[in-house]
Amino acid sequence: MRDRDHTSSSRNADAPGLRALCVTRIFPNRVEPSFGPYNQKQLAALSSLGWDVTVVNPVPWFPGASVLRGRTRASISATVPRTDTIASLPVLHPRFLHVPRLPFVHAPLYAAGVWRDVEKLRGRFDVILSPFAYPDGVASILLGRLLNVPVVVKLHGGDMNVAAKNPPVARWLRWTFPNVARIVAVSYPLAEAAHSFGAPWSRVVVVEDGVDSSVFRLRDKAEAKSAAGLDPTRRHIVYVGRLERRKGVYELMDAFDRLAPKHPDVDLVLVGDGEDTAACQKWASTMGDRVHLTGNVGIDEVARYYAASDITTLPSYAEGTPNCVIEALACGRPVIATSVGGIPDMIHDERMGELVPAKDVDALVGAFEKSLGRTYDPALIVKLTGRGTWADSARHLGDVLRGATERP
Repeated sequence: MRDRDHTSSSRNADAPGLRALCVTRIFPNRVEPSFGPYNQKQLAALSSLGWDVTVVNPVPWFPGASVLRGRTRASISATVPRTDTIASLPVLHPRFLHVPRLPFVHAPLYAAGVWRDVEKLRGRFDVILSPFAYPDGVASILLGRLLNVPVVVKLHGGDMNVAAKNPPVARWLRWTFPNVARIVAVSYPLAEAAHSFGAPWSRVVVVEDGVDSSVFRLRDKAEAKSAAGLDPTRRHIVYVGRLERRKGVYELMDAFDRLAPKHPDVDLVLVGDGEDTAACQKWASTMGDRVHLTGNVGIDEVARYYAASDITTLPSYAEGTPNCVIEALACGRPVIATSVGGIPDMIHDERMGELVPAKDVDALVGAFEKSLGRTYDPALIVKLTGRGTWADSARHLGDVLRGATERP
């Protein structure tokens, strides 16, 4: 795939910004401040380049969701305000009816839920950007047709690697992808996936996510451990992300069960929250003080945990180009992750970490033991990563959005 060039140069770097409406569920809110921070960073960078950016971040809803007390995303998000400002971006939070186990209706219900807010903004945006293919992207394509506005769909990984394997979702994608103005993929494997669903190569562009090198950078490990409240004399495996089965947290717990007795100086740190937080807490209570759960934390604290780690891990079942891997590598820390999505493109050298098959506890344990037994060069890891800034990423995305508006 590397021999095809689906990237574009920033030929319009000095052109004035246009007006973009971003429609996506994958964006931080007051209740889930760490949900989709990469979209927040990229859009904030786009805004700083002179673009007028408004975010429509719909919240799933169904009757009685608020009484389930955090057991579903709809109940967790029930208290999200209707309007907000996040990272200086105006954000709307309409509700859309979510019907589990009926994926074919998710896109039209999503579109219906956000229609009133989007229609009120008619004439105030030039292009719709929709991170995540389904239901967000397909719903946005439906909205774009109603409003006669070009739509750019951005692919992240779980949309194409998981959702697209569901036959009803696949039918939606095959119907809409051939006619979308542009598709942005955060990795080359995702670009291939988009083409396999009918998107012409001429409309598929790879735009890599960036990294904030002022936050995610080399730091002294012992000082970072102390600042994070961790024992500097101990070693730490750090996981950053949602505590959910699809992220491999159950395999991680099983692996640490087996690893802990052999390595009494190693602890596990789980940074984040999610639908399986209670299960993780119950398991952690059986591990004494060997497991630390932090809950959701801010970006500076996340960076501190990366810097404090001896190993960062992501045993996920499916990914695109996960920012937790980008950020850990930018901090000079080795990563043990599953060989899914765009991750092999990121951990392309054994001096950066190890790759394992998804759902393979034996392989995960083996990779931990191998990495704990070797020494890594943090500066070399950063050098091998070769990641640009969020401003670089936003500038490239802006070129793609502008190209979508200029398409006949």
